[in-house]
Amino acid sequence: MVVGADQKFPGALIIPAFDELKVWAAKNGVAAKGNAELVKDEKVLHHYHDLVHKYNQSFAQWEQVKKFVLLPEQWTVETGEMTPTMKVKRKVISENNKAIIEGLYK
Repeated sequence: MVVGADQKFPGALIIPAFDELKVWAAKNGVAAKGNAELVKDEKVLHHYHDLVHKYNQSFAQWEQVKKFVLLPEQWTVETGEMTPTMKVKRKVISENNKAIIEGLYK
């Protein structure tokens, strides 16, 4: 989810596709045991930095994500971050991750 309204640049909260990330990690020598460890691993962060950079090339300078955070947990209906039709509840996610979002802009 892209964040940063009223900020100098866009940021993003990213939830990796953990099944695919675990396959990538195994191929690239990342020995993290769980999602929380994976999203903090330097190789994984570098991999996602490269992916964000790749996709940023499709956007204008002011639209490009400058900073991001990988989150270890999926957003679900049960946790209140998604609607039953699988739409993101931006307000709930922003409130639940307020400290993380603020950290992007410090």
